[in-house]
This record gives sequence, C-alpha cells and structure tokens, in this order.
Amino acid sequence: MKATLVSMQTYWCSTFLLPRSIVKECERVLRKFLWGGHGRGKVKWAEVCKPLNEGGLGIKDMKMWNKALLLKQIWRVLMEQSIWAKWCHAYLLQRFNFWTLPTIGLLSWTWRHTLFLRPLSKEHIIYRCGNGELFSLWYNPWLHGESVHALYGHRVIYDSGLDSLARVKDMIWEGEWCWPQTSCGLIDLQQRVRNIPISSVPDSIHWDKVGEVFSTARAWQGIRGRSNVVPWHDVVWHSKRIPKHAFSLWLALHGAHRTKDKLLAVGVVQDAACVFHCGQTETLEHLFFQCPYSAKGWSDVLSLCNVARPILPWMNGVLWMSTHAKGKEFHNMIRKLVFAATIYHLWIERNRRCFKNQEPHVWNLGGQFDHSLTQTLHPWHL
Repeated sequence: MKATLVSMQTYWCSTFLLPRSIVKECERVLRKFLWGGHGRGKVKWAEVCKPLNEGGLGIKDMKMWNKALLLKQIWRVLMEQSIWAKWCHAYLLQRFNFWTLPTIGLLSWTWRHTLFLRPLSKEHIIYRCGNGELFSLWYNPWLHGESVHALYGHRVIYDSGLDSLARVKDMIWEGEWCWPQTSCGLIDLQQRVRNIPISSVPDSIHWDKVGEVFSTARAWQGIRGRSNVVPWHDVVWHSKRIPKHAFSLWLALHGAHRTKDKLLAVGVVQDAACVFHCGQTETLEHLFFQCPYSAKGWSDVLSLCNVARPILPWMNGVLWMSTHAKGKEFHNMIRKLVFAATIYHLWIERNRRCFKNQEPHVWNLGGQFDHSLTQTLHPWHL
C-alpha cells in the first residue's frame, strides 16, 4: 500500500495544499484497501498512521505529510534553489519580503496556501547572522527567531532613519552593533542584539539546528505529533518478518482481532464460548494463550525453541518476548518468527472452527508453519 497508493499522492502533495475533502477521500481509499472495504476499520486510522516504532503501520498522515512537502517549497524560495523559486522572486515577491507578503489579492491557490504555512516554517527555520549582507534588517526573523518589524512595528523603521530595504549590515560598524539611540525601541534593540555574534562569514539559514539543511524527512519528523515508542515494535517489524504473520501479530497487539466476545456484543454470534471447547468465554487474552488448547500448542513451540518458562498472560508474554528476543542473533530471530507464526496460525485455526465448522482431531502447528519459516530462514543456509 505504501509503495503504490501512498506514493501516487506524493507529487500532488508536494505541489498543492490539498483541500480537506480531497484528503478525506484519499484516506477513504487507503482505509478501504487496508480493511477490505466492508465495515469499520479494526484499528483507528490515527493509530495506523503512526511510525512502526510507535505502534502504527508507518503510513503517513496525509494532512501533515502534505504540509511537510510544501515546506520544501518555502525553503526553496528562501534559498532561491530552483527555477520556480527564482520565478517567485521575480514575479510574486518583487520588492516585497517573503515574510510580510500579503495573502490577499489575486494569488493562486498554491501560492496563497504556501504563504499560510509561514508561521509553521518559522518555528523550524534558524537565521544565523554573519556579515549581515543577505538578511533584511526589518523583516527576516534573525532576531532570536523573530523579525524586528514583528516585535517593534513600523515606528522603529521610521525612528532609525533607514528605508525598508536596509540590511543587517547597516547596523554594524567596525565589527560592533551600532543602533541609533533615538527612541526607546532602538535602545532596547541595542540591548537585545548584544549576544548575537558578528563575523565575516556570509549569513546562513538552517533547519531546526545550526548546520542542518532542509529535508522532507526532517520536516516531517519536526511537525508530526509524536507518541511513545512501543516496546514490542522490534518483535513485529524485524527484517526477516513474514508480512501476513507480522500483520496478524500487529492486530493482536492492538486488541483488534474480533474474538467471540466482541462478535457477541454486535450480534454476529449467539454465544461467546471458546471454539476449542474449554468452556470459557473467548477473549483475546484467553485465546493467546490461556485456553488449554492454545497453551499446549504454544508450550510445544517454546520447547522447540529451548525456552523453559510457564505460559504467561498475553501482555506479560509480549513483554517477555520484547526483552528476550532483542537483536538479530539467530536464536532471537527464531523466537520472533515462531511467535508471529503461532499467533497467525492459531487465529486461522480458530476461524476455521468458528465459521467453517472444521474441527481436525490434531492441530499440527509445527507442520503448518514449517514451510513459511523454511523459506524465511533460507538465507542462513539451514
């Protein structure tokens, strides 16, 4: 999905600020593809759009991704890095400063909404003064992230006796700040700039921290909402994962498998008894692995992996796996693979019994995932 449907939108997201209705329609297509187009999604879309290490599927939230891509256009305008940026300076900015250009008038949709992103971009852009030849004295945010005009208004320009096109270098004399002391605002400015160093190097613009330039990935990380890193992400999304097994495990970790207790609540089934005839209610915690049937299968798998421990409650078992299956060592990869395979095949077996009335006498778990694991472990030449 990320390689096709999401990638198709990248061009348009980097060109236009998409209307909200278009964003919702694109997300509807993605949800339909992911969940099959019937009923509600099993996991909230906001959770799906988180990075893998925060418990999501790594699908980017389109609204924020659109903004991150458009921030690149702002960077290009400031740095004059493309033909389009040079055209903007020649025909759209002319004698105006980018930070003060009005958003009213005969402006295109793209340009107007690019201007609307100026406050967001200002939170991450750093103006580093050097010799003061490039920066506008009044309108560029070189004064601790703000412009002189934004802090003091137009009056300070009038009091200084300079015009609106003045550069920062016009307030530097023999390597020192030299503001006219003709008004309270100018006196205050002289105090504010004392800790801003002056040098002979050119002025420079940076992203997020001095020395860094803009990248879309860095912008995305800077503007998106963050969540806590989940301890189990490496158990699911390791390099040797089997996609369908990993996805089934991811659903289980989000409590998204529709066990019979949930189906009973919405009227799909008449009772919530465990399909393995243990006499208890089928819940996620019961199925993985408090049911005697699933506990026996999981215990056998642990023995094959030379793991001697009792069967733990679901989340305790997940935390144990997160702690004891770290890294890329062979035995840890085996533990992660068989854990995901057990969850997947147990869920498949449960569905056969619940919806197809198929009840084999023996559930040969090892035989069911021998082939898939053999293909995955082939690079190790076992």
